[in-house]
Amino acid sequence: MKKYFVVSLVKKGILGGGIVADSEAITYYTGKITVPNEYRHLEMKYKDIYKVTTDRLFILPMVLIRMKNGKEFKFIVFFNRKCFVNVLRNMGVA
Repeated sequence: MKKYFVVSLVKKGILGGGIVADSEAITYYTGKITVPNEYRHLEMKYKDIYKVTTDRLFILPMVLIRMKNGKEFKFIVFFNRKCFVNVLRNMGVA
C-alpha cells in the first residue's frame, strides 16, 4: 500500500515536495538542494507520531504532525487532505 501526496513543508518558508505513505511510515521528499539534509528525506514512522491536526494557512489546507519527541511539522496538502489524514488515522495515529 503506497499512496502519494503533493505537499509543501512549512519550515523557514514553503518547501515544495511530496509524501509517500507506506505500511511503516510517511516520508517527505524534496529535490531542492538548498534545503537542509534532515528535511530532504524526512521519514516519520507511524509509531513515532503523537498527534495529527488539520488547520489552514491563509486559504491553504494544512496538516500539523506532532512527533513524540516534541518536533512539529506543518504540511500544506494540495490535494486529498482528507485522504492523507485518513491514512494516518488508519495506521493508529490519534
